[in-house]
Formats: sequence, C-alpha cells, structure tokens
Amino acid sequence: KNKKLNRKEKRLIEQEKERRKLAKKEEKKNKKKKSFDLSTWIGGLFVGIANIIPGVSGGTMLVIFNLFDKLTYSISDVFKKGTTTRKQSIIFILKVLISSAIGIILFAKILGYTLKNYEAETIMCFMGLILFSVPMIFKEELKGEKFNIIFFLIGILIIGAIQYFKLNAGGNSVDSTLNITHFLVMFGLGLIAGATMVFPGISGSMILLVIGKYELIRSYVDKLTKFDFESIVSLAVLGVGAIVGIIISAKGTNFLLRKYRGKVVSLILGFIIASALILPFNMETEVKFTTMKTCVLLIWFTIGGMIIYYLNRLRTKKND
Repeated sequence: KNKKLNRKEKRLIEQEKERRKLAKKEEKKNKKKKSFDLSTWIGGLFVGIANIIPGVSGGTMLVIFNLFDKLTYSISDVFKKGTTTRKQSIIFILKVLISSAIGIILFAKILGYTLKNYEAETIMCFMGLILFSVPMIFKEELKGEKFNIIFFLIGILIIGAIQYFKLNAGGNSVDSTLNITHFLVMFGLGLIAGATMVFPGISGSMILLVIGKYELIRSYVDKLTKFDFESIVSLAVLGVGAIVGIIISAKGTNFLLRKYRGKVVSLILGFIIASALILPFNMETEVKFTTMKTCVLLIWFTIGGMIIYYLNRLRTKKND
C-alpha cells in the first residue's frame, strides 16, 4: 500500500512539474506576442498622420485603434501614488508618442504631395476610415451606457461652430521670429495640439487653421528633415507644450469617462461624425463631378472603410 501511495505521489508530482513547465512556456509565448504587437505602433502612426490633415482628429484614430482608454488610463496611472504598473504605462505612452512623431515626420511630405495632387481622393479615404468605424465605436465605447442624444447634438454643433470660424479666419500667419513671444506662442499651440490629439473628434490642425497658425507649423515639419535650426527649436518648444496638453487632456477625459461615460461618448460620437462630414468643405481644390471622378472617389471612400474593417478583424482575432 505504501509503495502504491509513493508511486501515486511521484506521478502527481511529475504531472504538476509538467503542468508548470507548460504554463511557463505559454507565459513566455504570450510575452513574446505582446512585445512584437504592432497594433499600438500602427495606431500611433495613424494618429500622427491624422494630425497633419485639417479636419481629421488624432483622438478619433486613438478610438478607432482601441488606444483611447489605454492612453488616458496610462497617463493617469503614471501620476498615481502607489501604482505597480507605472513602468508598463510609461512604455505604452512612449510607444504612442514615438509612433505618432514618426507618422507626422514620415507622412508630412507624402500627405503634402497627395493633398496637393489628389486632395479629394485622400479626404474621401479618411472619410471612409472614420465613418465606417462609427458602429464599432458605438458598440465598444458605450459599454452598456445609454446613448445621450442631447450631448450627441452638442458635439455636432461644436464642430459646426469650429468649421464656421475656420471659414471666416482669413489668411494664415507665418511670422516665425525666434523670441520669448514666439516661444510662448509655440508652447500654447503645443498645449492645443496635445489636448486635441487625445480628445476624439476635435481636429488640432483645424483649430490651428482657425487661429491662423497651421501653415507655420506645417512649414516647420517640412523643414525638419533639412535640420533647420529654427524649425528644430520651435518644434521642441511645441513638443513640450504638446506633452503638457496631452497630460491635462488625458487626466480630465479619464475622470469624465469614469463619471459620465454615456454622455462623454455621445459627445465624442457627435464630434467624430460631424468632423468626418465636413471634411469635403475643407478642400482647397474644386472638384468637377464627372461619372468617372465620382466612381474614383467612391472607391477611395470604400478603401478607407476596408482598411478599418480589416484592422478591426485583426484586433478581434488577437483578442480571441
């Protein structure tokens, strides 16, 4: 009997060891998958790209790529006392910021070219990207909360007001003398850019157009690859302001989402839909709607929708 019990005990010990080995292997696999997860980098790239195009919101891209909640939580987590996940939060924030910066620098020239030569096609692609993502945002972000029609309409009215002031803003200022006033202005513009980068539906580049500073910032980004001193210094100050703006906006948004999620998400949906629908009104080139042109624009609109559909499917598979 004792011999039989010893054998059973040995077998159980061996089985337990084998189970632990398998669990460790699985844990290593999951860590490897997480370290090579490109979804954050791709999402960050799109955030950067969106910030270049007037009317397209970087915050909207955060929502579309399922990074919005993670980013607002991570920023709040960094400044929280007694948190055990500060390191992971900082790494995540850096991934988003670095990939966004890469998106801005790499695509500033590409988008400059496409917006100049194929403006309508570029805008239609982004319209498709945004509008096809609305049902997904509605389903995932409300999380059981009631949709609030009043806040949704307020969101639409706010974007309408920004569009109205943009159309009546006049020319863009390009005064760029390096002095204290210039640095304060750049820091303030950074605050605006950072806050609107996080908050969905509000386009930072649209706000810059309204206050007449979009062309100045775009010219700095264009000159960055030429290592222009004035551009580097000005964008560094802008970057500091943007980081402060991101922190303030993220902490405030995180608090509002915890307290009034249904109302805030409804407001954001109003921002997103209205900002997508007014994109064609921000085009500089006049479009002649021939049958061929209309078909081409519809194809680009569908391509935008297909991109977001495919990326959403990839994300769903990954979560499963």
